[in-house]
Amino acid sequence: MISERVLAVARGEAEADLLLAGGRVVDVFTGEVVRRDVAVADGVIASLQEGTAARETLDVSGRVVCPGLIDAHVHIESSMVSPAQFARAVVPRGTTTVVADPHEIANVCGAEGVRWMLEASEGLPLGVMIAASSCVPATGMATAGAALEAADLASLRGHPRVVALAEVMNVPGVVLGDPGVRAKLEAFAGLPVDGHAPGVSGRWLEAYAAAGIGSDHECVGAAEATEKLRLGMRVFLRESTGARNLVDLLPAVTPATLPRCALCTDDRHPHDLLEDGHIDYLVRLAVRHGLDPVDAVRMATLNPAEWFRLHDRGAVAPGRRADLVVVRDLADFRAETVLSGGRVVARDGAVAGVWPAAAADGAAV
Repeated sequence: MISERVLAVARGEAEADLLLAGGRVVDVFTGEVVRRDVAVADGVIASLQEGTAARETLDVSGRVVCPGLIDAHVHIESSMVSPAQFARAVVPRGTTTVVADPHEIANVCGAEGVRWMLEASEGLPLGVMIAASSCVPATGMATAGAALEAADLASLRGHPRVVALAEVMNVPGVVLGDPGVRAKLEAFAGLPVDGHAPGVSGRWLEAYAAAGIGSDHECVGAAEATEKLRLGMRVFLRESTGARNLVDLLPAVTPATLPRCALCTDDRHPHDLLEDGHIDYLVRLAVRHGLDPVDAVRMATLNPAEWFRLHDRGAVAPGRRADLVVVRDLADFRAETVLSGGRVVARDGAVAGVWPAAAADGAAV
């Protein structure tokens, strides 16, 4: 619920906490980059009107203000550090939200591992949303420390940061109607369900989509991505450490399909995170290979927010969380200042401001 104070600031009858003044804003709804001031109150964007009174002003003249970046699918465990230290690596690069599948820790610790990930990521300047792991273990031939059945997944669903069912990689189980797989899908009925179906096409793909699988991040070519888009699925263009598919999939991104495409890192190891970047790197890579910069930003913000029903973020607009990234050059997306919930949490590639104790120690990344 939006506070009365935010409404008062929007009406011009109260001071904002912070005003980002003098810059241009990426409007992911219209595809424009427009001159706007951004007034923040109670961690929320209250107004985009110029000259709003504020207790503090941040001069962003000559800069572009973007929504905080969102990773549509990531395994934090692949960074080989805790959620707090992962946040230290990605937030200074402009990522303010991730949708994480804790598949690896669930393979070892089961539902308790997922709950630990939720606890360990509480209160960070990075919004860690969880997609409950659908296939633990990954196959019946795997050796794992735990298993997640439908009842385990159902017990996780009620958490406010559990927003989806993660990549359903048991394609035969879905298509052939395996009772255990169906029970898992039923446990998350009404919420987004992500897929994992590399190379699947034709009738099997249609059955897979008919079962309610709504996205896929495993496409390796534009034709495969287009087939899935034609069935109403969403496609996440992935650039991880082991699988680098973004450039090959770009021909599938057209004005018509753009709203159903997003960016994800999946498994990105420390050297890639620290040397190249996170979602910011994917934005730069897409632009370098011909994608319009505003379209690239939209694929990293509004599109994943809408798929996962994170309607409180993903755009610079009144009523949205003040998760913001200030950049000098939209075509060479590099975060100068990052705000999470209206607070400056990173500057010039390093953490800034007040972070939780679990994430505060250690050298700036």
